[in-house]
Amino acid sequence: MEEATREFPGWSFERDRSGWTAVHDKTRLTRPSLAALRAILRVHRVSRGS
Repeated sequence: MEEATREFPGWSFERDRSGWTAVHDKTRLTRPSLAALRAILRVHRVSRGS
């Protein structure tokens, strides 16, 4: 989780029974694993041009 926090500054990460959730402002993304969540955040970052 520390690595994900460094890779995606401004996002917070939490885990519950449904998987991992990343939160940034009003955006919430949930995936079953932290690896899957990080992969979708990379796509999200590229699609936003960040």
